[in-house]
Amino acid sequence: MSHTRTLRSPKAILTGALLVPTLILALSGCVGAQPSASVPTESSGSEQPAPVADNVVTTIGLKFMPKDLTVKVGTTVTWQNGEAIGHTVTSGAWGEVNEATGVRGTQTPDGRFDHALAPKGQEGDTFSFTFTEPGVYPYYCKPHLTMNATVTVEP
Repeated sequence: MSHTRTLRSPKAILTGALLVPTLILALSGCVGAQPSASVPTESSGSEQPAPVADNVVTTIGLKFMPKDLTVKVGTTVTWQNGEAIGHTVTSGAWGEVNEATGVRGTQTPDGRFDHALAPKGQEGDTFSFTFTEPGVYPYYCKPHLTMNATVTVEP
């Protein structure tokens, strides 16, 4: 019985040794950028959202989740960034939303709050505001025209 041993060149070994970690790093980057909560899609509707903490709004998929939140006077609402990109939480009116795309046509800040949320996991990725008066408080993300939401404050 003859045993033949194939020797690989140092260059082939080095190429293989570099390729595996590169693939692992590339694939882990794809997984790491995903939001932690499961979001239902319009097409499937089968996924259930992760439980939302009381009075917490999370940015996921270029949207505020939940889009509309109702709280009592004196409640502190916290926004947390669930994405690897920055957002703002800017109070003020928004309008002229395109029904097909969800993109707003207007935005007018009212000066109540305007906070830049750092990307998820970085310092400054949360913001809290206490609502002391009843009313409906619209807000939006300045650069992302699909991010429009409201907080309704009841007595």
